[in-house]
Order: sequence, then structure tokens, then C-alpha cells
Amino acid sequence: MLRTVSCVPALRRKFAWQCLLLVPLSAQVTTTTIRGSVSDQSGGVVPNAQVVVTATETGQSRTTQTSGDGQFLVEFLPVGAYNLEISVAGFKKFAQSGIELELNRVARVDAQLEIGSAVETGAVNSDPSLVNTNNASIARMSDSTEIENLPIVNRNVYTLLELTPGVKSSVSNIVLGYPEQRTMINGGVDGGAGSVSYYLDGGNNMTGLRNTGNMNPNPDAIEEFLVITNGYSAEYGRLAGGVINVITKSGSNSFHGSLFEFLRNTVLNANVWAPGGTLTKLPLHRNQFGGTFGGPIKRNRTFFFGTYQGLRQISTTLLNSAVVPTPLERTGNFSQDKNQPIDPTTKLPFPDGMIPMTRFDPTALNILNKYVPLANEAQNAYQAQIPSPYNSNAVLVKVDHYFSQAQRFSASY
Repeated sequence: MLRTVSCVPALRRKFAWQCLLLVPLSAQVTTTTIRGSVSDQSGGVVPNAQVVVTATETGQSRTTQTSGDGQFLVEFLPVGAYNLEISVAGFKKFAQSGIELELNRVARVDAQLEIGSAVETGAVNSDPSLVNTNNASIARMSDSTEIENLPIVNRNVYTLLELTPGVKSSVSNIVLGYPEQRTMINGGVDGGAGSVSYYLDGGNNMTGLRNTGNMNPNPDAIEEFLVITNGYSAEYGRLAGGVINVITKSGSNSFHGSLFEFLRNTVLNANVWAPGGTLTKLPLHRNQFGGTFGGPIKRNRTFFFGTYQGLRQISTTLLNSAVVPTPLERTGNFSQDKNQPIDPTTKLPFPDGMIPMTRFDPTALNILNKYVPLANEAQNAYQAQIPSPYNSNAVLVKVDHYFSQAQRFSASY
């Protein structure tokens, strides 16, 4: 029996661990299955054939035998590329490579063995059918190739939600100081309490306040991005609107990594039209940078993967609703005003609308001179663009260890 431990942070300002012990059904949130049948050239079933499934990147293998009716099933396999070999006395060995295992899709390999020596091999190099015949769920999966090559706004993988039929809206806002994701699927509503379940490496990836989604690692660190819009199985649970399941990359027997930097700057922006027919550029300074690195700690057994992304952004907020005192009002002269100020001592208007300078509070006068600017628009209005910095750092560390064919430990932070 395979047991998988998956630990992910809540991805808030303060790290909070969420650790789940996932047993067979739950483990399917992060793993998948190969199944199939073995027959001879006449169509007769072949029982007791040895089936070996091997991950091409980690060298890990799982072995089983066909049942009395020639069927085999290998469950709880991490996503990725696999080779499959089938051997039995009196038949040529069957070998198939190029099998790509994905979440929510059971790969089926039906092998037909040829009579011959076991030292001979009949090879096939192709991926099984992409049609999901194992369950009735409706889903769309983006693999690492699609994630890395499609244009993703601000490197937020939730942008890929727009590719899934039935997803009407996905909005990422900064609420209470950290980003949160809101998604509506097939007419579902948010209602302030969420309707979609979010998973990251098998753990719950939702905010504790409104059941919205936490942000995901950067695109270079994601292996698969799965959106299930209908008919998902009980292993996911929680909310009924749909499921967004993200699996991060893992290390392999070879070292691999990447570096990235994405720059946006005011000088690179196009001009926009402004009142009065003038051309201007919206101020924006945004720099995203980081990298990934993974490999073996012990070949064929223990692997690591890590990634970092930093964001440094300064944009501006337009303030245009302030009405400030006129130059005369700043000296206590309200003679031009329709409403005359009232002397709080006599309860009568100040003579000629003039407030004596001796009645000015020193603290209030200091605030007025330092922090209340003069009007720069008509009707004593003041308009300004205020810098709004937003900086963040995101780190992911993941370790996978294989104790045996039946036991695998996976932890991510």
C-alpha cells in the first residue's frame, strides 16, 4: 500500500504548515494510474505475465503481474514519463516507451504478445489514448510545456483558467495585504465564501478567511495545472463548484534548472491619451526574477527541487477627489466664501469672515503647511499620482524519497 505525505504552506504573510497523510484514494490527488490487458495473437488472455513500469527521469520502477483474466493495474504513480515492459515465458518481451502520465487520466496499455524467445523484444514508442475512459469527470490539463510557452499575465498561472470552457471569470486581488484568487465555474457564484477547491501538491491551498485560492509557485516550478469543471470524484471533496489542482516539479537523476527575469518599465510602455489631448505614459516599474534547480540527492532514490521568485513593483495610484483650502483660506481669510466660519466662543460669525492668526492652533497650522498642498485643478481640487510599491518573495522546496516500490515520501514547503 502506497502512502504519501504532502506538506504545503498556507502561503500567507506568516507561514503556516498544512500537512496531510494521504492514503490510497486521497493519493490520487497527486498521482495517477496505468492499467491494461495482455493477450496473445489469437486474442487469448495471458495470466501471470510480469509487468514492470519505470519512470524515465527517476529510474523508479513498480512491478506487478497480470490476473487470471490477463488484466493489470499499477496505481499511485507520480505524473511524468514512463516505460512499460511485459514479459512471460514463451513470448517475446513487449516494451512501450513514451507513456506520459497525467492527473485525472488513467493511461491504458493493451499489449498483444508475439510467440518467441524472451530475449526478443517487440517495441512500441507512443503515448496511450488521451481520452479519459476511467471516470466521467470533465477537465482540462496544462502540462509544463504549455505553461512555459503560453503568455501568462504577470506570471500568474491562474491566467490559464481562461482556457477552460465554463470558467467565466478569474480575478486575483490583494485583500488584507496578500493576493487571493476568486474563480467561478459553470455559472457558480462566489458569494464571499468561495465555491471552488484549490490544491497544491495534494494539500489544501485555500485562504482560511473566504475559501479563496492562495497564489501558486511561479510557472517554471509547475508540472501540471488541472482544472476539473464537472463530475470530480470524492477524493477531492470540499466545495462543489470545481477543482483546481496544481502539481509542482520534482527532482530527477539529472541536475536541471532555469533562470528568469521579466522587466516592465515606464519607458517601455506605449503612450496613452490624457484629457486635453496630451500624450502620457502610465508609471510602472515591475521586475520579476528568480530561478529553479533540482536533481538527485541519491540517484534512483532521493531527489530535491527548489525555486525562488522575487517581485519588485512600483505603480501609481491616481488621487483626484481632494478639495484643498484656497490661498486666502490658508491665512484665515474666508471673506470670499459663501458660508462664513463661526467663532466657537461667541457662536457668531467672525467679523468680515476673518479668523485672526492668533486663533490658529500651531499643530494644525504645521500640518496644513507641510501636508496639505495647494490646488492644481479647477475649483480648488488637487490631483496627484502616489507611488504604490508591492514587493514579494516566493520560495518552494520539495523533497521526494522512495523507501521501496510500495512506499514513497514527498514533502514540499
